[in-house]
Amino acid sequence: MMLRRWPLTTLFAISLLFTPSAHAETLACGVYVDADSGARLEVLDIERARIVREGMAPSAQIHRRDGKTLRLYDIDEGYSPDDYTVSADGRTVTGVDPAFRKTFVLESIAACATARPAVPGTCAADIDACIASADLATDAMLQRYCDEGMPFACVKAIDRERQRAEHPEAYAGEDAAPPPECREGTPTFSAEACDTAIAKLLGSALAEVATSMYADDVPLPQSNLDGLPALCARHGSAKICARVAEELWIGGRYAQSRDALRIGCDRGGDPEACKQVAPLADLRDAQLQAVPATALPCGRYVADTGLMSELDFGDRGIVTGFGGDLRARLEAGLVRIRHDKGGDFVLQRIGDDRLLGIDDWNRYAVYRRDGGATSCAAPVVFVEKPLVEDCPQPGKETAAACCERGSLHGCNIAGHQRALGGAWAEAKPFYLKVCAAGVRIGCENLTQVFARGGDETVPEELDRLCGKDPRHVACDVRETTNWAMLAFSTAADELLREAEQGLDDDAPNNPPQK
Repeated sequence: MMLRRWPLTTLFAISLLFTPSAHAETLACGVYVDADSGARLEVLDIERARIVREGMAPSAQIHRRDGKTLRLYDIDEGYSPDDYTVSADGRTVTGVDPAFRKTFVLESIAACATARPAVPGTCAADIDACIASADLATDAMLQRYCDEGMPFACVKAIDRERQRAEHPEAYAGEDAAPPPECREGTPTFSAEACDTAIAKLLGSALAEVATSMYADDVPLPQSNLDGLPALCARHGSAKICARVAEELWIGGRYAQSRDALRIGCDRGGDPEACKQVAPLADLRDAQLQAVPATALPCGRYVADTGLMSELDFGDRGIVTGFGGDLRARLEAGLVRIRHDKGGDFVLQRIGDDRLLGIDDWNRYAVYRRDGGATSCAAPVVFVEKPLVEDCPQPGKETAAACCERGSLHGCNIAGHQRALGGAWAEAKPFYLKVCAAGVRIGCENLTQVFARGGDETVPEELDRLCGKDPRHVACDVRETTNWAMLAFSTAADELLREAEQGLDDDAPNNPPQK
């Protein structure tokens, strides 16, 4: 019989695995596999590990063992630890949480990478406290954790800068005094006036949230963007590089963003980054320079990634794709395509035959010209009015009262209040008033009166407004709404409700009524 010859490193690892004094404090390095999910726990050294799942980026972990208890800290996300129970022979670790339980069984042993115990005072040395206090940590402390190799701290620092970029007034007013009406012990204090002031502030905040939901992402300051490429290159973390690539893309640094995606793919093992970088890989830095668009594209454009795989630009700014017609317009050198959720798909020209998707839905997509029309009629510029948020809610004045005094914002809210209760017929006059005034959201809300309220006269109402002024925003909504699809969706929903009701009526606990 031939004896198998084991490498010295494997024999050494096995001796550690089965030495009682050793496995009481450490976990053998190597690969542990969960048979049900195929997930792998790869123990790299005395402190570091990672969990690898199919189709996902590996998640970096710190492991701590105390007898039969193993704790895994996800340092990519900064989550509280997952607890596992280690078997007596150290070969199996079983999750304690029954909802997401995994059982990792040692499949192969490997020599541990060289590592030193965590230095006292570092994040890793007191990982529980570090993760728990990260949200309240100072900028300098987050940076220190990041420099120590904690991806969650790096990402949290970037997220904090994003919040500052999006809401500078909130951070500037962190130490601002309350309104005079709310300062107790002063002559200006009034509980009633304070309630009114707070209601106005709350109404303004809610209005800002509603109007900014589909607004373009605000780029970080250039000084912040400057350091991001080195951050990704230094750590090579899939989590960090994905976040870096996103911010660089928003900031218009497309070549640097591509490079961050490449690092996340090659070094971070992130399959999503590999997918995103593929269309960009063959483009030189010079080809990823933004070129202001001076006219709308004309013809068919296709992409391998992004929400929309094909865009067909035609006459009058109409774009066919994504199940219907949309309208494109040119704004500040960008091609913007309005969608039915209140925002825009945004495309950046990078040459005569390529467009980059720079909105959230189509980020990293490269659209290349692929035939189609060679000449297109000029687009129509519709006249729109903004919806001024001048009816703070909650407040003493009702939305209907706001509407009566001339507030279109109040009319829109009053329509919403009735629509939420299913009273679409009652909501229609409020929405119609907003639409007639030239506010797009009022016209778009009317399409829901058609779809959910079953009011087939809505297209006629829009035609009536359009007949008075061919540039009225109602004309655009009328032409780019897929009325047949709305009607079909409504009919399908109704059939589904009827089917569910039928199942409920036939259930054993609902005997027939005599």
